[in-house]
Amino acid sequence: MSSTSPSKYIRNYQDYLKRLRAALESPDDLLNFIGSIEVDGKNYPIPKLIFGAGNNRRVLISAGIHGDEPAGVEALLVFLKEKRFQRYENEWELTFLPCLNPTGYELGTRNNHADKDLNREFKLNAPSPEVALIVNEFKNPFDLTLELHEDVDSPGYYLYQKEGSRTVSDLGRKILNRAATVLPINMDSEIDGLEADKGALYRLSDPEEMDWWPMALYSFSRNTRVCFTLETPTSFPMEARVGAHLEAMDVALMEFSNRA
Repeated sequence: MSSTSPSKYIRNYQDYLKRLRAALESPDDLLNFIGSIEVDGKNYPIPKLIFGAGNNRRVLISAGIHGDEPAGVEALLVFLKEKRFQRYENEWELTFLPCLNPTGYELGTRNNHADKDLNREFKLNAPSPEVALIVNEFKNPFDLTLELHEDVDSPGYYLYQKEGSRTVSDLGRKILNRAATVLPINMDSEIDGLEADKGALYRLSDPEEMDWWPMALYSFSRNTRVCFTLETPTSFPMEARVGAHLEAMDVALMEFSNRA
């Protein structure tokens, strides 16, 4: 593991955990950890929360796998503090992994302390310790996964949508329509080298086509019905980026529930 000097830290992970606990009414009952990593004598537990345990419909909402994309981490803190999960916990089992890359979060870097992009390691036999912990959460399939990301180069909000059905649903379009009330949508015909349709990228490569997998493709390979990677434009204020993610989560959970 590489050395990380405290002078390089731009955030304090322990302060984040305090904020997370403060957002919960009963943190001792609700807050768990999928495990922890140790770097230079510091322990970094990776938090997990579940609401509505035992419900048939299951969603996994995650953020912070890239440490320089804090809007998703902040959005989940707001989602928890404002108790937005209460709207859905009678129907959904909601699992939150709110900060998957704690050392990257502290350093303000895309990669972790060992300079590994965790979102490129889900096909490796021996991935980084963080990814080895994350994959354990997919032992049982989810109906829906929402991964909260940011894009420093994008002029607007956009998303990747992957689902197993032959006909792509309009759920992604509904998410974008709601996000557009907060942020502009990236209307480029090509995003990240892929064909885009007014902010939606529908063709995530099939798992067998790729030498490496992001978390979304691993999720899909583990029989998740619908996978979304949601991207805010980093150039906009944090409040707007957080707001767009909050709207996206609400629409995804409500509209998925209205599907046949």
